[in-house]
Amino acid sequence: MYAGPRAISVDHAIVISYSFLTVSIRVCAGLYRSRRLECPAKGVRPTTDRVKQAIFSTLPVDLQGAFVLDLFAGCGSLGIEALSRGAQRVTFVDASSRSIRAIEKNIDSLKAWEHVRIIRSEAGAFARDCTEEFDVVFMDPPYNKGLASEMAPHVYRLMKTGGVLVVEHSPDEAIPVQPWKIRTYGDTMITYCTKGAS
Repeated sequence: MYAGPRAISVDHAIVISYSFLTVSIRVCAGLYRSRRLECPAKGVRPTTDRVKQAIFSTLPVDLQGAFVLDLFAGCGSLGIEALSRGAQRVTFVDASSRSIRAIEKNIDSLKAWEHVRIIRSEAGAFARDCTEEFDVVFMDPPYNKGLASEMAPHVYRLMKTGGVLVVEHSPDEAIPVQPWKIRTYGDTMITYCTKGAS
């Protein structure tokens, strides 16, 4: 018999409500600090509070006025965190209709439509066809499918000079782009790649 909703705290950031339906994730800082974001419970691996805060404290670029790409966006957690911290515009890309609906719902709850673009697309097709350049690119593909190593060189070309690519991936998968910095948090590795003048 169903006993109603339950909540489980994980890493002080993820709260599972009606655990088979959605996961609630917190915005860590900025304009939308402490606001909850809805994330599908299946098919999405949300970045934990600890890792997300580490990513944003390590970024070597100023997010104020930045143009950001959130690739394999899931529920949009990283892109929304960037928006909360001052990004001018965030482009969210994901192939899943479930993830796109979650991003749309989260942006609607924040009333942030004027600062975002949401695209349903395979990451490879988007990277191939995109002509825009970004100051910051977040890429968090499914682990252990070779997507991080496959996509990183293609996504790297979408960065502006001085920009940074942040790849969240399994420690078992190497990123074939010269890293600026690498950090490991349990079973999650974060590789930062910066783009200098050619």
